Amino acid sequence: MPGLIRLSGPYGYILSLLALVVLFVTIRAIRTLLRGTGPRAVVIRDQLNAVLFWGAVAGVMGFLGQCDGSYRALSIILRAREISADVVAEGFVISFVPTLFGLGILGFSVAAWGCLRLLARAPVKLPPALPPLFLLLLLGVFGCSRGTPGERPGDLAEGVWVMEAGPDQFLWEFSRDGETLGCVVHDMVGSRKMNETPCLEAVADGPRVTASMDTGVRLEGEVNLARGLLTGRLLYPDGSDMEVDLPWHRREAHPGFFPLGDAEASSSYSYSAPEERSDGWKVAPAAEVGIDPKALVEMVEGVARGEAGVLHSLLVARHGRLVMEEYFHGFGPETLHRIASCTKSVSSLLIGLAIQGGDISGPDAPVAGFFPEYRSALGSGWEDLTLEHLLTMSMALDWSPEEAENLHATGQEFFRRALSHSVSGTPGRDWAYVSANVNLVAGILHRATGMHAEAFAEESLFHPLGIESWNWDYGKTEGFNLMDGSLQLLPRDMAKIGQMVLDGGRWGGKQIVSEDWIRISTRRHLQAGEGSEGYGYLWWLMDAPVSEGDSVPVVFANGWGSQFIAVFPTLDLVMVTTGGNEYNGKHLAVAQLLGQYLLPAVSRLRP
Repeated sequence: MPGLIRLSGPYGYILSLLALVVLFVTIRAIRTLLRGTGPRAVVIRDQLNAVLFWGAVAGVMGFLGQCDGSYRALSIILRAREISADVVAEGFVISFVPTLFGLGILGFSVAAWGCLRLLARAPVKLPPALPPLFLLLLLGVFGCSRGTPGERPGDLAEGVWVMEAGPDQFLWEFSRDGETLGCVVHDMVGSRKMNETPCLEAVADGPRVTASMDTGVRLEGEVNLARGLLTGRLLYPDGSDMEVDLPWHRREAHPGFFPLGDAEASSSYSYSAPEERSDGWKVAPAAEVGIDPKALVEMVEGVARGEAGVLHSLLVARHGRLVMEEYFHGFGPETLHRIASCTKSVSSLLIGLAIQGGDISGPDAPVAGFFPEYRSALGSGWEDLTLEHLLTMSMALDWSPEEAENLHATGQEFFRRALSHSVSGTPGRDWAYVSANVNLVAGILHRATGMHAEAFAEESLFHPLGIESWNWDYGKTEGFNLMDGSLQLLPRDMAKIGQMVLDGGRWGGKQIVSEDWIRISTRRHLQAGEGSEGYGYLWWLMDAPVSEGDSVPVVFANGWGSQFIAVFPTLDLVMVTTGGNEYNGKHLAVAQLLGQYLLPAVSRLRP
């Protein structure tokens, strides 16, 4: 009984009291029936009506209790770091226990009323209070339906309009700023928010709604607020279209929509040290490593306000200890995350390990020498191209701008295609960010070590770092991995890579990557384009500004969408983020949070 009361929430005590009342009145009716004296028929009838009346009251209270139970269940699901079967089961139980409790009392009272009436041969006359009670029961059911996804909006800008597309749900969110209508499309997969895309333009003219994306996709439709439905067509740049129905939902009905679970969570966020796990990380409270916890709280509150766009994780380590580990939008510590072009920096580490093991002579090794089978297909200038040119993005090949931006391929046919390009500039001087060139590393490692990149990484890097979970299947061709951006890792394992780089190639007291390679690969070799950033061996370098007008050097792996492994050598600090800022223009927005909250707090403590 105590467990039933607890699961029923505040209505549990009321229902327990009503159960006792029904039981007491039933016992009195049985005693009256057994005595067999006095005006028994009238007494029995009144007592049995009392049993039925209080049972009906319990039924009403049970349904009203479901309103509170549904709210508590939704709160549990929305705040859960991971939506598991246990979480859903707990929510289901909490939602329905009050109703089942009340209906159980009502069922008992109806059974007692019927059995005792037959035994007493009492006339059937329902108490006059029962019809109002059953009306209350219907009102309770209606009241519990309010606030659910079936609720109807009063305006286009309330809630979200949901489009199903396979495993994805696209939540169209409209907003009003005076006379201006805005629009953002949120991509949800299960309970996780993957990314968001602002509309270029959104217009509402009566029931007519149009919204355009920078991809050329356009939504044209009509909204019916009474039905809670937006119907229309999606028009694509190639001239095709698709009919769509977008039912209306509350934002709160979608776990992961808000960074911390709901719109108000940022005001109740409190910092705590990460959980100790058996993964090699030592953890500590921020204050023990010279970081004011208040700065971390303010940073997370900034994430909750959307100042960094869509972040999925934020981890901070100092002095070799993990001091912050937060996840957002439904992501969690056991969720593999694509690290995008941070994969390039891992590729740099693998080249260093192959040199360290004697499989490659050094960064001056000619790239074409690893592909003798394509010697006849070589474009001009390959005799001068070395691994260092590849690693510094300065091969100066004649890729078109479209190929440089969009070509992501690997395998023998790709190697032949890449090697057929000619040098059109000055290698070692002309920097150009070309992802395709990095995919040659897959062939270089296979030729040098006899293993594909993933197997070599498992043996020489992942296993020594204690990395047990990863995925590198996307884009794999003939066993060759995409080296420019398809690796998936856990954020804590990304932080291990950053800590190893910070410690000169060491992790857990062991030298994994040579200190010489870490030093040469993370120093500035070239300026990266027209910006202030420098470029090492597939690592970025810059001076990160802090609010005091000071700056600190940072070496970082940079993956599109806010995937970062950032190493601050002078602060003995590592920061990792994963995110979904590919389409909202906020890829670098996390830098503002660092400069405003974290870095000033740490830089003041430098010796």
